[in-house]
Amino acid sequence: MLMQSKSPSSPPKARFNPRRFLFLAALWMAIGAFVGFIVAGANGVAPDSWIPFVVIGFIAASFLFTGVFVTSISRNLKPMLESAQSGIANRILESAEGGISPGRRVLARVGKLEEAGLTVSNFNHMFIFTLTVFPEHGAPYETVIRQFITMGELPNFYTGRFVVFVEDPESPGYGIIDKDPPEDWQQKAAEPPPAYKTQKAEKSYPDKGTGFFGGELRLSARMSPLRLTANLIATLGFLVLGFLAPFALVTGGIETVATFVQDLPKTITGRDEGNFDKEKLHKAYDRTIAYAGNRKIYRMNIYKDYVKLTIENPSQENAYDDVTMRGAVVDSRPDGTSASIKPEETFRVSDTNFAALEHALGDTLMHEDKNQLSYIGFRNRSAISTIRINGTSGITIDERKFIVLTVGFNSDYGSTSRTYDVATGQFLN
Repeated sequence: MLMQSKSPSSPPKARFNPRRFLFLAALWMAIGAFVGFIVAGANGVAPDSWIPFVVIGFIAASFLFTGVFVTSISRNLKPMLESAQSGIANRILESAEGGISPGRRVLARVGKLEEAGLTVSNFNHMFIFTLTVFPEHGAPYETVIRQFITMGELPNFYTGRFVVFVEDPESPGYGIIDKDPPEDWQQKAAEPPPAYKTQKAEKSYPDKGTGFFGGELRLSARMSPLRLTANLIATLGFLVLGFLAPFALVTGGIETVATFVQDLPKTITGRDEGNFDKEKLHKAYDRTIAYAGNRKIYRMNIYKDYVKLTIENPSQENAYDDVTMRGAVVDSRPDGTSASIKPEETFRVSDTNFAALEHALGDTLMHEDKNQLSYIGFRNRSAISTIRINGTSGITIDERKFIVLTVGFNSDYGSTSRTYDVATGQFLN
C-alpha cells in the first residue's frame, strides 16, 4: 500500500516572470501615456496636429495588448485543456507507478458554476465550479476549480448534481472533475449517500483564479507584504513614466520634464507662471532666436506655454509661416496673409534683446495682475518723425521704424496692452 506523502503546509512562492513583467510594464506605461496626452492636450502643450495620431496609436495599442493577453492565456492554458480532455487519472496512475502518492476519486456536489469567459479550441469553454467534496477520510470541504467543458457537456453539471472528483496530489484541496469515470463511480455519482445531499462543508479552499499568461492567481496566499509593496511602487513608477512621456516628447528633453515635475505643485495650486517666470522666459527667448536665425520676422509673441512666430519662409520668396513652438517641438504652417506683409514691417533677432524683454515684463507686473498676462512680444512699429512742407512737391512725411515690445493681458475691460521702446525701454502707451 502506498503511503500518502505530505504536502507542504505553505503555498509555493511566486517566481519572477520576465514576460509578465514586461507586459505589465508596457501596459501601465501605455495607460500613463494616454492620460499624459489628455493632460498635455488640455493644457495646450501637445499640438492639435498630434491628436489623430494619438487616437489611432492608442486604438492600435489596445488591440495589440488584448491580442497578446488572449493569445498568451490560450497558449499557456492549453496543457490544462489537454489534462481535462485526457483526464487527470492518467497522470495519477503514472505518479503511483513512480512511488508518488496518487490522487483519489471521491464524490463531489456541484454547488455553483459560471462561465469564466475564455474559449479555446474545439469550442471548449472554461467554467468556474464551486464544489462540495466528500473525501473518503475526513470532513467535507468546499473548493473552487476551473475546468474546460463543451457546451454539449454542460447539462451534466447542473447545480446539485454529484460528480466524480479526482483530488490532485500536488495541490491538496484541489483537483479536476473526471468527465468519463469508470462504471462503478458513475453508479456512485448517480446514487450518492443521502447524507451527502444536505451535508455542508466544514472547510473552504480559496479560488486560485487565473493570472496573466496562465498560472494561478493567489496574491493573498503567496505574495509577501514586501513584494506587494514593491509591485505597487513599480506600477506607480511605470504610470508616472508613461504620463511624463508625452511631455518629454513635446518639450524634447529630460530637463524640461524635470522642470515639469518640479513645478507640478505650482500647477496644481494655480501658481505656475510658465514662460513668464524669469528663468523660463530666458529659455523660451533663446530657443526662439536660435530657431529664427537671420530670417525676417513679422511678429514674435511669447505666451505662457508656447511661442508664436510669423517668420520668413526660407524656401519661398515673399512668403511667411505661422510657427508655434512648444518646447523643442515646432509646428509650422503657411501664413495666409503673407502677401500683405511688407519687408519694412519686419525685423530680425539682432534687433531684439532679452534685457528689454525682462524690463517690459517687470514694469508691466508692477501695474497689472500677472494672472491676467496673455503674451509678451516684439514687432516693428512706424512713427512720424518730421513733416516737411515743400512748395513744389507738397507735404513730405518722414516715418521712423523702430522695434517695440508689446505686453498683452486680459483685463476686466477686455484685452489691452502696454508698449515699450526696445532701444530705450521707455513706456510708450
